[in-house]
Order: sequence, then C-alpha cells, then structure tokens
Amino acid sequence: MSGALGVLQHSMKVPMVDTASPSPDTSQIIVRGHPTDNELLAFYRSEIRFETEVVNGRLQALLGSQAFLVIAYATAMTGSTKRWGDSMVLLLPPLFSLLGFVLALMALPGIRAAYAAIGKWEGKQRHLHTRSPDLTDFTLAPNEDETRDMMRRAQRGALFAHQAPFIFMVAWAVFGVIPFYLYLK
Repeated sequence: MSGALGVLQHSMKVPMVDTASPSPDTSQIIVRGHPTDNELLAFYRSEIRFETEVVNGRLQALLGSQAFLVIAYATAMTGSTKRWGDSMVLLLPPLFSLLGFVLALMALPGIRAAYAAIGKWEGKQRHLHTRSPDLTDFTLAPNEDETRDMMRRAQRGALFAHQAPFIFMVAWAVFGVIPFYLYLK
C-alpha cells in the first residue's frame, strides 16, 4: 500500500511535507534495493524512537489509572456514612484494590515487550556501528567501554518503568487488606 502511494505521489508530483525530524521512507528504500548505512541508521533510530514513545504512553496510562484509583480508594475509605455504614467501606476499597492490582498486572507485559523491541533495535544499531566505523560520529558511545557504560545507565534509567507495575501490585495488595484489618480491629 505505501509503495503504491509513493508511486502515485511521485507521478502526480505532489510535494511531501517535511517534519521536524523526518523518518526514512522505508517503502522507497525497499523499492530501490539495498539501503545505505545512513538510511539503516536513520531507520533503526526511528524504530527506537517509536518504541520509546510506546513505552512512555503505556507508562503514562498506568500512572494515570493508578492515580485515579488511589483517589477513589482514599475517598471510599473516608466516605463512610450512617446510611451505608461499614458495608461500603468493606466493599469498595477492596474492589478498587483488585482493579488497581489487575491493571498493574496487565501493564507489565506491554512495558516489557516494548523494552525488548527497543533492545533488539539497539542491538541492530550497535551491529551497524561495528560494521561501519564511519558512523561512529553518530553515536554517543564510539567504543566498547562507553557502550557498556551507556547500556548500564539506560538500564538504571528504565528501572522505574520495569518496577512500577510490581510496586503498584504490592501496594494494592496491602491496600486490599487494610479495610478488613480496620474493621476487625
């Protein structure tokens, strides 16, 4: 489809709009044959950028849902009235806890999958840098030691994204027990 669109645009002489950071037109690279190293580097980086945006979107969705549920949980814990009594305090907060736990559990595979994809694209990029030493000007880690150091920093930086679902699951498990503990006390 994109190849046909490229041919149609070329035949109609329709100008393309350039973005601030254009990604390579992979359909044109495939039509021409073998891509150059510069085109491959641009493609790998665009894929890494895409997967990073996917991780960020998933993490923001997780944090937003958890923030909303914490507010709902706290409101349900403090909102006991004479009309409803303790039954609502024993019903709603554990349900919010279960929902928070399940949402955190569901977010975990998506975050891990996006980081796995980023790792694969970064591996291809490292291989390209190794194969084409003239591309070392386009990397922050021109040698093996700096590459390892940069990878360690990236892993530490990604620790929050990897651990946040686990932290939320533990917190929701504790939050789920609190209403019963307070009721039995």
